[in-house]
Amino acid sequence: MTVQFRHIMLMVRDVPAAAQFYSSGLGLEITKLSPNMAELDANGTKLIIHGVETDPQTGGSPILSFHVDDLPEAIATLEALGGKLEGRIREPFFGKVAAVRSPEGHLLSLLQPTISS
Repeated sequence: MTVQFRHIMLMVRDVPAAAQFYSSGLGLEITKLSPNMAELDANGTKLIIHGVETDPQTGGSPILSFHVDDLPEAIATLEALGGKLEGRIREPFFGKVAAVRSPEGHLLSLLQPTISS
């Protein structure tokens, strides 16, 4: 199984304010900005800020995002190690997506990208 770490995601209520906080406070370059999503460059590592209206997890631990080449295999392996699938596998236009909670409670976002030809 091939895995690639992609970015860290923070869920926030005010995306522009959070982007400004990390940009002005730490000097991170804002590479994309919309009212509901921002992407900042942390010296080669992406920090994604995603907006939520009301979410009890806001301000909680970050979401670690990974690309995998076989989503069902990755989920099965993580579940065998104590992980728990959160919700269902979704299939937006860009691939298959799932969320898995680690045994310690950290949230992992897994994406099996659609292979473009």
